[in-house]
Amino acid sequence: MKHHFSFAILVALVMSLTGLVAQPLKPYQQPNVLNPLLPGYFADPSIKKIADTYYIYATTDGNGWGAGPSQVWTSRDFKNWTIQPMNWPNTHWYWAPDMTQGYDGRYYLYYSQPVEIFGAVADSPTGPWEPLVAGGKSMIPNYMVPGVITLDGQTFRDDDGRIYLFWGTWGIYPDHGCGVGILNRDMKTFEKTALIPNTVAKDFFEAPYMFKRKGIYYLMYSSGHCEDGTYRVQYVKSKIGPMGPFEYPSANPILITNEDGSIHGPGHHSILEQDNRYFIVYHRHNNPHAGGGFHRQVAMDELFFRPDGDIEPVRPTHAGVTDLLPTVTGPVDLAFGKTVQASSYYNADFRPAFLVDNNNGTLWRAKNNQGPAWVAIDLGKISDIQTISIQFEYPTYAYQYRLETSVDGLAWKSFVDRSNNDRWASPIVEHGKAMARYVRLHVLNTQVNGLPRGVWNMKVYAQKLAQQTLWSAAQTMPVKEITLGNLIHIDAANYQEGQQVKGIQNKGLLGGMFSTEHALAVKNYQGKKAFFFDGATALRSTFAVPQSLAANSSYSIALWVNNPDIARFEQLVAWSSGQQDLSKAIFGYGTDPGRGAITHGSWPDLGYASVPGANVWHHIVFSFDGYQESIYVDGKLQRRENRMLFVRPGDVFVLGASDVLDQHFSGYVSSLQVYNTSLDEEEVASLANEVPKSDFFALQTDDLNLGKLNTLRNQGTAKDTLVTLDDAEVVVAGNRLALKGKAFESAALTDILRQQQYTLDFDWYDGAAWQHAVFVYDKGKKRFYRNGKAEKRVFSDKLLRVNKTSIELAYPFHFFRAYSGTLTSDEVSAKFSQWKAGLANGLDGYVPQVLSPPHLINADQVFVQVEKQAGMWYLFRSEGESSGWKQQSYHLFKSFEPGKSIEVLAKDAFGHVSKPVVEGVSAKRPQLVQPAHDESYSAKDQKIPFWDGYQYSERTDSTQTALSYLNGTWKIQSKNTKWGDADLLAPFVYKELEGDFTLEVKISDVAGLARKARTSSEAGIMIQRVDSKDAYITNCILTGWNLGNLSRSIGPQIFQEENTGTGLNFSPYLQVQKIGNYFFLRCSGDGMDWKDLPGTPFLRPDLNGKRLRVGLYQIAGNNQLGYGEFERLRIWK
Repeated sequence: MKHHFSFAILVALVMSLTGLVAQPLKPYQQPNVLNPLLPGYFADPSIKKIADTYYIYATTDGNGWGAGPSQVWTSRDFKNWTIQPMNWPNTHWYWAPDMTQGYDGRYYLYYSQPVEIFGAVADSPTGPWEPLVAGGKSMIPNYMVPGVITLDGQTFRDDDGRIYLFWGTWGIYPDHGCGVGILNRDMKTFEKTALIPNTVAKDFFEAPYMFKRKGIYYLMYSSGHCEDGTYRVQYVKSKIGPMGPFEYPSANPILITNEDGSIHGPGHHSILEQDNRYFIVYHRHNNPHAGGGFHRQVAMDELFFRPDGDIEPVRPTHAGVTDLLPTVTGPVDLAFGKTVQASSYYNADFRPAFLVDNNNGTLWRAKNNQGPAWVAIDLGKISDIQTISIQFEYPTYAYQYRLETSVDGLAWKSFVDRSNNDRWASPIVEHGKAMARYVRLHVLNTQVNGLPRGVWNMKVYAQKLAQQTLWSAAQTMPVKEITLGNLIHIDAANYQEGQQVKGIQNKGLLGGMFSTEHALAVKNYQGKKAFFFDGATALRSTFAVPQSLAANSSYSIALWVNNPDIARFEQLVAWSSGQQDLSKAIFGYGTDPGRGAITHGSWPDLGYASVPGANVWHHIVFSFDGYQESIYVDGKLQRRENRMLFVRPGDVFVLGASDVLDQHFSGYVSSLQVYNTSLDEEEVASLANEVPKSDFFALQTDDLNLGKLNTLRNQGTAKDTLVTLDDAEVVVAGNRLALKGKAFESAALTDILRQQQYTLDFDWYDGAAWQHAVFVYDKGKKRFYRNGKAEKRVFSDKLLRVNKTSIELAYPFHFFRAYSGTLTSDEVSAKFSQWKAGLANGLDGYVPQVLSPPHLINADQVFVQVEKQAGMWYLFRSEGESSGWKQQSYHLFKSFEPGKSIEVLAKDAFGHVSKPVVEGVSAKRPQLVQPAHDESYSAKDQKIPFWDGYQYSERTDSTQTALSYLNGTWKIQSKNTKWGDADLLAPFVYKELEGDFTLEVKISDVAGLARKARTSSEAGIMIQRVDSKDAYITNCILTGWNLGNLSRSIGPQIFQEENTGTGLNFSPYLQVQKIGNYFFLRCSGDGMDWKDLPGTPFLRPDLNGKRLRVGLYQIAGNNQLGYGEFERLRIWK
């Protein structure tokens, strides 16, 4: 009865929403339309007709960058399509397949992986396939034809029987375009190849397709970007032959996004000729459009031609080409247009009625993606049921399900039970016998965690259809997890302020701990008790990441966080180990507009719409429900986008860094929760408002720089309230930071001092030792405690003066707090004990150890370095310049006169200060080595001035490598040069040096800068071992991908690379300073104020004590001509 009652309640709930269901249908939501052709996400269609069967070979889309599996769709009536698994390929990518009959009558399948094309042969259009090239090697490597980036192969057979292959992608670059070749009889090598340049095939980007009609050869192709609405189809034509020459008709493009955007990004097509009619089969984005543009669907419309042979602009439709369908009426679908109820549905775009509309562009999708869901059809009357057909949303993933029938909607009988199914198919055709009015489908589980519970179409027939399900091989199904909820919950409120913890208890469902080698400080910050992350500490969980957070599973992260100084990338939580796109799960608080908030890999990455303000407490929530990913800040939705994820869980959770323990967070986290469910807007708002108010008044000196101060922030509240200081200065007293001055006042303090009961809690340094005090005011009565014990007021009056609006202290203090209310003697004693324990953890006796004494590294800048200790901040100062507290254990003074001394101090997170170390600056100046300004050099000269050697490719014609020097400017250029290719070496001019040095140069120009175009050409400084070319460091500029200034360290089991993300706005001055094992890489806008590049310095003991090649290089990265121009080159030894 409970089961019957639940169903009745849910039906009533769904029926109450009929107003929403009855909304008018959009054009693409109409029933019985033919576009899209296929029930699923497929792209790059290549259609063939062999005998009485149509075949569509296509990229499997919607699963992370076309990640297969290999499949083909077949149909005999152009309406009912069946997916068929194929044995080859089994690679990660399966892009743009095409099949043709070869010279020998056998069938040849070609497909792409990134910048390679592979081939196979079979005796059937569906395989089994055998590779044409052994060992998994490609038949067309990248740039086999110069100027052609390899992808998207399509065949064409001319009237003379010769078979051509066309291919190419990213053909928009200068000197690039489409490749074409005449295949030899082995169908894998070429009799002849050629480039069809983009000056002819204008705007050529990818996806070439050739066909012939009435003596005219049409080379069609796609341009724009496949992920957005700019994607389109253009063409050129020739009356001579498949290789041209071609002309570009004026009526281009011929297929574009329509006005209402429901036909969006159409392109990458093929052509079907039937009965002297021509049809274009292409892909377009699904409706509503999925994030990233990689949920594409296949459609077909007719091509029409003008008398001169030009193609008329295509009129894309949702209805499709109906007159190709057979005129014979098939079995009646009893479910079509009938009433449908469901356990839930995501929104009106995925309403239950779409289950029975015979439209491959609409579907029912449940709201919940992590549990069972059901959908039920009311046939209107009791009917004979012998066949039920299901087309699940993702045809190449296995679904576990049950089908049931009922006469009255109360008592249900099993039609088929595939609760343990591990194979995929589409359609799934189930046969049985039932007399029933209702048919119900339970979707229980899916092959991919978090895969939406969605169905394109479900059909019911009174007859037993002849069609049988064409199942795939068995697939690996995920373990079913039933534990849903708050997996992780940590809260600094459970710890004592002043603690340094190496383990944090997880009070969430997963239990366990988070541990770290370096202790995490628990501090008060702006009124909240919080864990302080110092930018170098990460915690790892002692428990595993559950599979309920894998792939497309729902998740939520909610935390209170304060980031005083926001960097480009600062990661808070991570639980992934994936390197492929869409496989990462990293969440942070950074400024990068592309992925400062969320990193999944590639297009699903997110930055904040508006970066939450620095040095302010924020409640931040990241949440994903299997379809839409949302970012909330302070209870309000800030950004939301839809996506499909394929997260690969790591072994453990990481807090305070990325999954590879870099991009550390620096700031404060008060509490953090992780769920394997999504949170809606009401739940997010509730969490944001759950924080109790605990405002008090607090002055803290933990992080203050030494020197005079006029104002200071009140650290007892989240409100930005300032405290006015009278003649105040931050000093070191008794090995702690302290504030001394005449008095301080603020409105917040005044509010407390006006109350009938308040408590003052502070410490002071009496010149010999630190003391702790508590002053209690209770309705006119005053009590004073020193070091936990009550003391006469005579002393307190000398130490402390409480005015109506201000406080005066006779001695320097480290902290001062004022609270409403009073403390008991036991509470006072507890505060003293806590203070005493913190004092005992000081830095008494510690002195920073100098690694590199102060010395000039160039004409006027002094460098000093001390040994790095975990959890320490350093201050470097001399007359006229102070670094302020910084985590780097080194400093480069901008301008310095020899003979002066430098003082170095260290402190911890609580403001304990080391004893100083003082070092004098050596008067020795480094030797300057630089090329003569009046010399010149060109490629025809035999002797290169200044440099000891020059490394370059011997293929100077194909790489166009050149080196010149004129008027103080070096220019290095090349084309098609690559890392790791001995035949295409990057030009590198160098001196051979030993020992320490500093090299500086200004890059005055790079390829693309003048026209504001980012390119793959990079130029900069390289340091390379003489005896090992695979061990090197570069400080360079690479504008492509908006990288800007880039640091790189390569060697045995070493790969480090980071960038500034500044693109064309790079800093032109570059500097590399070697000192012992360390390489400091810096950049500057003016050649004076140098900034460390991200991820540096590099520690490279393998390069120390070795003879090094030190110089300038340029590398093209692709077939474009690139260059770098270098000025103001100087080397100091």
